[in-house]
Amino acid sequence: MLGPIFSALSGLKNTSQRLQNSANNVANINTAGFKKGDVNSVDNKSGGTRVNDISRSHTQGSLIPTGNPLDLAIDGDGFFQVTNPNGGTSFTRSGSFKQDGEGNIVDASGNALLPAINVPGNNTGIRVESNGQISSHVGQQTKVVGQLQLANFQKPSGLTAAGGNLFNESASSGAPETGTPGAVGFGTVRSGFLEESNVDITEEIVDQIVSKVAFKANINVIKANNEMLGSILDIKS
Repeated sequence: MLGPIFSALSGLKNTSQRLQNSANNVANINTAGFKKGDVNSVDNKSGGTRVNDISRSHTQGSLIPTGNPLDLAIDGDGFFQVTNPNGGTSFTRSGSFKQDGEGNIVDASGNALLPAINVPGNNTGIRVESNGQISSHVGQQTKVVGQLQLANFQKPSGLTAAGGNLFNESASSGAPETGTPGAVGFGTVRSGFLEESNVDITEEIVDQIVSKVAFKANINVIKANNEMLGSILDIKS
């Protein structure tokens, strides 16, 4: 008698986590470089299902033009490398960069791009090539000020979300391999573009509808079993 209740309870937890994950995906639909979460479920030995993990889908989002030379998008594989608040290195597909007060290139949260690149404050223009070479124009001269390096992983889906659209390496992702944009295994850099979120709103709406139906179905199973147990206890009394 209790088996269906335990299965329904695990189903409730599963669908609840699915709804929370979908809500997070939808909330970040306009976040540049955001990668949607996918809920992976497994069967319980005692019945029902449970969430095994939430992995990230690293399919590429559409590239949208912005006209800002420090808005960078990766066309292909790879991640930008930035410092994180803990002093380590994190990885992101969000290429919304800018200069800080000292001319260093940083992301929207102020995390420095790695390797560090400093652009003279009196520049009259910045150019970023598809191979990641960054030049600045000062007066009548053009000077190369740095070279972007991308990182890639054997299993990007194994990266752990660190908040702020950043990812950290894990045992599952493996250690990062770095290289120049355009090299084998690395995408090219598009200056003046940002990568959109890869969230599909239609897919999320369908998933939410299915999850809500499953949630109600599990509630009904619990109610039915509760009424049945009540009836049995009444008969025995």
